[in-house]
Amino acid sequence: MKDPSMQMSLRQLRAFKTVAEAGGIREAARRLQLTQPAVTHAVRELERGLGVALFIRSSAGVRLTEAGAALLQRASLVLAEVRRTHDEITQLRDGTGGQLCVAVSSAAATYALAPAVSAFRKLRPGVAIELHELTWVETDERWRNGFFDLAVVSEVGEATDDWEREFLFQMPLSVIVRAKHPLVRTRSISRLVDSMWVVPTYGPEVLKRVFEAGKGAPPRDIMVCQTLAVLLPLVRQTDAVGIVSGWLFRNRAAARGLAPLGFSQQLPKARVSVVMRDSSLLTPAARLFRQCLKESAASIGN
Repeated sequence: MKDPSMQMSLRQLRAFKTVAEAGGIREAARRLQLTQPAVTHAVRELERGLGVALFIRSSAGVRLTEAGAALLQRASLVLAEVRRTHDEITQLRDGTGGQLCVAVSSAAATYALAPAVSAFRKLRPGVAIELHELTWVETDERWRNGFFDLAVVSEVGEATDDWEREFLFQMPLSVIVRAKHPLVRTRSISRLVDSMWVVPTYGPEVLKRVFEAGKGAPPRDIMVCQTLAVLLPLVRQTDAVGIVSGWLFRNRAAARGLAPLGFSQQLPKARVSVVMRDSSLLTPAARLFRQCLKESAASIGN
């Protein structure tokens, strides 16, 4: 019996992945700039080679079978590595070209990204850079599918996954409310237990630690916000209580209309790190960008 892996080609995998993402042959053909029969043929070849149906077909389009869903995740990783391999060879050959896809949390983007990008661009002007906001790699499908070369995220507590991490800097956290909030002068975090909280992904862990240290149960009304662009307006326009970087108040424009609350109990600090699937597999461009991030972070006070 032939090894099923030998029956797959990159052409077939690209066609399969595009059909899965597009939800149908017609749209997949448009994205791939191929004819519909060509895309259909590639997918059927793949199914015959594997001996299993990958899609359930209907007049409304297609949806993945259980085997198709499993293959999609693997195919995404394979195609991402093929792209990186091509980029690495190109970069090793002439030091130019390629693509760099980086996921960055709001905190990292605010305090470490601009100097790193500036330094990297001077050294590798020909590399195309894609930056995507992301706060939590563990639950992001793009990260699991190998879309990103690396991520720069903020975390509190011990990591629960197996990804590699390289520490950049620590960031103080602050509890904030709107300037005219009824509890703007409170100095007891326990008085905020019944408030609506809007927090970054690591916020629930911060609240759990702080309230348990004070022998109380954490708030029940917690809304997780993936970006500051959502979190800050909610705090400004409602009686919500937020958790942000304590460095926010270095920027008057960003802190407009907001007030930090001071408590006797100190909040834990957030840890900002570079997260990698496997540092040994980073392309030359990704390795250089990681170094630029480290140099940028060195100027940030811990």
